[in-house]
Amino acid sequence: MEVPFGVRNAIKKVPGFLRCFPNLETLHVQSPRIREESTGKVNLKFWQEGGPIKCVLQSMKKLFFYEFRGSRSELTFLKFIAERGRVLEQMVVVLASECFSSGDNVNAKLKPLANAKWSSKACKLELFRSPLTNVSGPRHNHELAADFGFADPFDLKYYSKAERISVS
Repeated sequence: MEVPFGVRNAIKKVPGFLRCFPNLETLHVQSPRIREESTGKVNLKFWQEGGPIKCVLQSMKKLFFYEFRGSRSELTFLKFIAERGRVLEQMVVVLASECFSSGDNVNAKLKPLANAKWSSKACKLELFRSPLTNVSGPRHNHELAADFGFADPFDLKYYSKAERISVS
């Protein structure tokens, strides 16, 4: 799913989209760079007012978030999933390389997520620095997607080599 987190009307469609897939186990989110001016941010209250989303509460085990730039809207979405995902086992955040120059900068941006009250105590948060520069859209590997020998062709082990960042 590609979501421009700086465009309020695009973000407003996400809860409805997720409700269409009540048994969703793995969610891949691409946050593209926005070319125009931001049209509004959403806060945690926005996600809470929408009511429960069944897949987040009961079936989502993995969340992959690509090209995280540290916006409040992106962080709020991740925090919402962390605080509601009862069966969440893995949250992978791939940081946009142009937005984070140091580990201190990353930790400062992700502090609200690290301080969140995670619903699943077993969930692992993993951070990677994206190997991609100047990303304008999602990067797909159609050969892997068409090979039914892979359980999840977009899993991180098939993603381009990324620099792992420690979470503190």
